[in-house]
Amino acid sequence: MSLFQVAAASTDPVTVDDAKLHCRIEVADDDELIAGLITAAVEYTESFIHRKLLTETWADKRRGFSSCGPIVLSFPPVSAITSITYLDGAGDEQTWAAANYLTDLPTGPKAAPARIAPAYGVAFPATYPVLNAVTVTFECGYGEASDVPASIIAAIKILVATWYGPGRQAVNIGNITSVIPLTVESLLWPFKSF
Repeated sequence: MSLFQVAAASTDPVTVDDAKLHCRIEVADDDELIAGLITAAVEYTESFIHRKLLTETWADKRRGFSSCGPIVLSFPPVSAITSITYLDGAGDEQTWAAANYLTDLPTGPKAAPARIAPAYGVAFPATYPVLNAVTVTFECGYGEASDVPASIIAAIKILVATWYGPGRQAVNIGNITSVIPLTVESLLWPFKSF
């Protein structure tokens, strides 16, 4: 399986003004730095919880269809399956009609991964034996910034404040050094997708 980003989110779920308010910064001197820290905090968060925060489009490319169960997609919640294409036995690209498969697209802040299975009485089609013979294009993410759970937004702001703070270095707890405050992981852990 290989994942390719088709369309990225056009913004971050936390604005520079929101981060500055959280950090109690009243000047514009470091706005560019803060914007970069927000982007880094969003990247860390998405990596930690294995989800996309804002709506994005991704392509999941596979060698073939699964012979032992449904296709399980990354980055819940998945809001739509845009298309499923595959290379048939002759190597020609085909689109698998939506009537041929069923989708399970859980919703909510802690949604499980989406699944795709053949409809009753239908089997996955045979594919040409090459890498990336099957492509599932899908939309994922919570939606707009206002749809992202408050705990995730709080974690992003805490990360920005920590990385912006005095010394701009790791957090020391006794003799343990941590780059990420425990508060952040505590806020994010309930949203982690496995």
